[in-house]
Amino acid sequence: MKRTVLLLCCLCLLAGLQRKSARMPWRAGHTLRWSDFQALPDEHSGFSASANTGISHRYTISKAGVLDPSKSIIKANFYPKLSWYKPELIDEFTLKHEQTHFDISEVHARMFRKAVAEFQFTRNSKAEIQKIYKKIESSRRKMQQQFDAETEHSVDREAEIRWESNVEALLRKYRHWAD
Repeated sequence: MKRTVLLLCCLCLLAGLQRKSARMPWRAGHTLRWSDFQALPDEHSGFSASANTGISHRYTISKAGVLDPSKSIIKANFYPKLSWYKPELIDEFTLKHEQTHFDISEVHARMFRKAVAEFQFTRNSKAEIQKIYKKIESSRRKMQQQFDAETEHSVDREAEIRWESNVEALLRKYRHWAD
């Protein structure tokens, strides 16, 4: 019985470590490579690739019950084990498209950092941070969908170039909120 409990504890610990290592934070100057996409392709999807990205947030509530913005950690992440591509359908334009999805998540991570730094939290911090997060996440998802729609999932190269330029401008605009 003790061995079973010990084995279960070890498995839970390993699963937790694997989850943490299964995300890759956005870094300036680092671009995605196809080798970062580790999931098996979705054969039922009509798309050539899928980059799974998002925002994570860790925060600390003080003894007084108020969120401490200086201890807030917000990251834009790429999830290799949830991201895939179909080798026969991709090219470097496709990879750049997937990078822009990651960059859009970073823009929103910066917007989130800015919002947290500027907000005056109260003893209702958990509800306040959730409200801020939901607003930012809704904006991020909407922008991701708009990007795919306007570029036709990287088919429209002119729209793709406009989007890349716009996202780069947003990264510059929020540069003071980079990690």
